[in-house]
Amino acid sequence: MKSLSPTVRARLGRLWPALLVGAAALLLYAGTAAPGLTWAHDGADGGDLITAVATWGVPHPSGYPAYVLFGRLFALLPLGSMARRMNLFSATAAAASVVLVYLTAAWALERSGDRRTWREVLWAAGAALAYTCGPTLWSQAVIAEVYAFAALSFALCLYLALRAGARLSGESGGERLWGMLGLALGVGLGGHLTLLLALPGLALLLWPGRTWRRLGAMAAGLALGLGVYLYLPLAAARGPVLNWGDPSRWRGFWWLVSGRFYHGYAFGLPLRYLPQRVVAWATLWGREFAWVGLPVAALGLWSWWEGGLRRLAVATSITVALYSAYAITYDTTDSYVYLIPALAVTAIWLAEGLRALAAGFLADGAATCGWLLVAVVLAVGLPAWSLASNYRALELRNDREAVVWVDAALAELPSGALLITGQDGHTFALDYACWVDRRCADVLVVDGDLLEQDWYRAQLARRYPALDVSSGSISLADWVAGQLTERRVFLGSARRDLEERYAASARGVLWELVARK
Repeated sequence: MKSLSPTVRARLGRLWPALLVGAAALLLYAGTAAPGLTWAHDGADGGDLITAVATWGVPHPSGYPAYVLFGRLFALLPLGSMARRMNLFSATAAAASVVLVYLTAAWALERSGDRRTWREVLWAAGAALAYTCGPTLWSQAVIAEVYAFAALSFALCLYLALRAGARLSGESGGERLWGMLGLALGVGLGGHLTLLLALPGLALLLWPGRTWRRLGAMAAGLALGLGVYLYLPLAAARGPVLNWGDPSRWRGFWWLVSGRFYHGYAFGLPLRYLPQRVVAWATLWGREFAWVGLPVAALGLWSWWEGGLRRLAVATSITVALYSAYAITYDTTDSYVYLIPALAVTAIWLAEGLRALAAGFLADGAATCGWLLVAVVLAVGLPAWSLASNYRALELRNDREAVVWVDAALAELPSGALLITGQDGHTFALDYACWVDRRCADVLVVDGDLLEQDWYRAQLARRYPALDVSSGSISLADWVAGQLTERRVFLGSARRDLEERYAASARGVLWELVARK
């Protein structure tokens, strides 16, 4: 350390608390991650994503090229099965987002006028660990899903935007930060398109420091980052076993990356369910920060406003509002995961609220040992309470539901049988079993809901050359009639569109179809 300059020593001294917080988050997430393929915590898409990573394929919309590419690098590590590696990839990405939340909170505390003292470290660490132990991020950090990587992308963009926006237009040396932010945005959009919701708040933060050179650097970085989308047509051109939309063609590429398949869900919640969703949103917020943390976070936001950091207060409020509106009105049961960026922002407000509380903000600036003690107890107690209250519900060390179902299904299927699936969890779990673990032999697996899609029939033709999928104009029931003349046909779950023409006999976890007489 003696050979290092004072500046480098100071930076290292500031970095070690962030690394300790990140290490604690990683130990928690890795220690509670699922041992393999899982459906827990709304993770039914995991099999699709893992299969795409393992086979250089194209997963469901919007294709997630950044997730696939970074996941492919992580998959090279000798960490067990491919599913286990991808679960740990999520754990690592989520822990990295915690580090960035800590760094952002610490930087914001400095902008509020504090020096980097033990108190400042405690406020930032306490808030970051409360975010760590909250049920939403934790639930996505222990399964193979895209939301931990999306949380990392958002946290990185917010941190860089705060740093870049703080450099006024007359200051030099800001182009590098603006270029890095553009790169992070481009790559982040390749991880999840909801990063677009952060753009208004980020733009407001950047506005004071804008120059043409900085905007140019940002545009160049953005273009470079968006280059991850080249993966999709290049991968599709190889004809992989998993090739949603076939993005080797422009029409398929746009269908995939625009998420057209899911457009009906975005802002699609029927109005009669809106009050129920708002109540669920408020309840989730309370669970995340043990309720008592919410007024402290609100105090932090008010402290920014009163302390002259109004641009920061407005920008982060806009971000929370946009992500909340999207999550509330997205018409699926797992839409709560879209709140993770808003929860990260709330954690940063919490850090400022702890600082303001300790400084006597509620007592007209009269800081006392009592207020300091309250802030210390909250900084330590909030993450501890979340850890204790959420652990049993979130840890997945012994989760085997998906694995048991796959084992039972494959054991039931005779040679040459056709299995028709109708649930994403079943379809994607079997994709993983068939094309990553190579366990399906000559069993044919077809998703009955996707059979009408041209790209899916082309994918089936590559997988099973002997299977007749040439026509998408006939109904599933008529198609099944042709298949029953050649092979036994099973269902992964009941289907109403087949009930009139076929009887289903239970076969373990499956049902075998026979024509009604």
